[in-house]
Amino acid sequence: MSKGDIPYCLLSPPAPAFHLVHRSPSWNYFAVDTPSRGNERFSLSGELPSGPGPAGEHDGYFRDWQFLTELVREAGSFIGYQHFGVPPYLPAQFSVFELDIHDPAAWRANDDRTSVTLDLCVRPSGVLDGTAHRLEFESTVFLNAIPCAGVRAALGFLVPMPVHAPDPAGPAVAVRPVDVGRVSPGSVLLGTPMLSSYGRLTSPVLIPRDLPGLGAAPGQAVPDLALVEVVRQASLLCARLACGLNPRHSTTTALAVRRRGSAVAGAPLHCTVVPGTLSVDQHGYPCVPLVLTVHQKGRTVLEATSEVYQGF
Repeated sequence: MSKGDIPYCLLSPPAPAFHLVHRSPSWNYFAVDTPSRGNERFSLSGELPSGPGPAGEHDGYFRDWQFLTELVREAGSFIGYQHFGVPPYLPAQFSVFELDIHDPAAWRANDDRTSVTLDLCVRPSGVLDGTAHRLEFESTVFLNAIPCAGVRAALGFLVPMPVHAPDPAGPAVAVRPVDVGRVSPGSVLLGTPMLSSYGRLTSPVLIPRDLPGLGAAPGQAVPDLALVEVVRQASLLCARLACGLNPRHSTTTALAVRRRGSAVAGAPLHCTVVPGTLSVDQHGYPCVPLVLTVHQKGRTVLEATSEVYQGF
């Protein structure tokens, strides 16, 4: 049984360690010290600090699930390099990220410490020259041993494309942090949106230079976590402006992201959101589906669907 510690850079210090345990169905490849070519299983566990965090200041009623995005990416990179023979010079990038929170009540924030466990099933694909260049992940998420979410993701390990110096983006005024479920103005990634008469929202995306995990210098690729955070913030903002949902009482309970290209920090970048029909679930809580597109210079960077759920 192999074991590793995955540091999580987005948590405020002292950052908890997440422990990765390999539960292999076969030990044959260990005997000859070769990379795995089949499905592998892992358990990833740790403990979250109390309160709503940790991915940026957040004072809402629900825990911020964004820690799962970076946790899966960090663990997936480690697994690819250590167990599937992926060369360590190839960076990992999400091509798919899907989240399904099927028990929103379990994500309500409180002052108790919460244990987190992910059961990961990892499948290699995209094999080139005998090496997997794509890993697919399926995971069940447990909070305090209660299964309350599922994550499906795919990480690609490919030679990065050269990035050209971008044309500078024009000035944009950030929206209020409370409108996107944040506290600090520095963690807001959306500028003042344009809203059509039927609810379609288009907002400039603001990529900070120095914010850990979310920032990038002009000319660098926009991080995966930043793109997922743009989708999360845009979902809450559109749900508020188009449907009247309160971001502080809301969370994104379903998310499906498909990467179509790369984005460059410093160049004009926008997110467009189209809301669906506002409805209520079986318990009487309002929810709204949304379709989102992040685009840069006429190119689609990613496409996503989400659902925003409001508690009381």
